[in-house]
Amino acid sequence: MSVLNQQDLDFFDRHGYVIARQVIDRAQAERTARAVWDFAGEDPDDPATWYPEDRGIMVEMYHHQTLWDNRTAPRIHQAFSQVWGTEKLWVSHDRASISPPSRDPNAKEHNLHWDMSLENPPFGFGVQGVLYLNDTPDDQGPFVCVPGFHKKLESWLNELPRGANPREQDLLALGTRRIGADAGDLIIWRTALPHTAGLNRGTDPRVAQYITMSPAPKNDPAARERHVTFWRDRLSGLGRYAEEREHFEIPPAKLSPLGRKLVGLDPWYRKENRYVHPVFARRRQRLRLRG
Repeated sequence: MSVLNQQDLDFFDRHGYVIARQVIDRAQAERTARAVWDFAGEDPDDPATWYPEDRGIMVEMYHHQTLWDNRTAPRIHQAFSQVWGTEKLWVSHDRASISPPSRDPNAKEHNLHWDMSLENPPFGFGVQGVLYLNDTPDDQGPFVCVPGFHKKLESWLNELPRGANPREQDLLALGTRRIGADAGDLIIWRTALPHTAGLNRGTDPRVAQYITMSPAPKNDPAARERHVTFWRDRLSGLGRYAEEREHFEIPPAKLSPLGRKLVGLDPWYRKENRYVHPVFARRRQRLRLRG
């Protein structure tokens, strides 16, 4: 059953973002939020714990079972399938976030950014996503973007003075929108939209999980090995893939049949084989040679 209707998809095309409602239920969102608080060593009922000096808003948590349950939730997969136009996707390796209320009454809105290269347009299609784990009104550090800018980005870049750095421009002046939503709602946006986690002017922290999906490559064993290894070895860090806390503390998350495909263990394409660990693949090769 579709998560996004045609009106949602038309909105996504026009504005570059869409809210997929209740892709996980509220109880699951609460379980995940509790796990994020526990991992961070903070107490949602004690504001004195919300402001560790070394964290910012990101929580370097990637592999708790509840995070994987969300990444592989059927409604989340369905929403991404609809915007991509294919079900054959791999899920991203991303983390969680706790954004507490600002303690500075004079603080300004966070500047916007892109998580993509701005070199060599035209830019291809790409998406990102954030799953709200608690109710997030528009004053509580929500997702902020410039709606519709994915349709203007290339012309805007061409109009900048020679040598100007697009990332250093006053992007807030382009006209932003703060996107509040409920626990269990997923915001999907085009990577070409400048965006940020908004300044939290509320009284409660925003707790969220970043999730995205992209088409699974065909016949790319190296990419498949990297993707599976991140899950299997509980690696941390976007692009770093380091053996940190979770690597030593927890086993690999359990996966549903859909989850196995989203991780790369089982193939989406008929001509591909199921994933085999390189050690066992070498053993099989030696046995064939002996035989």
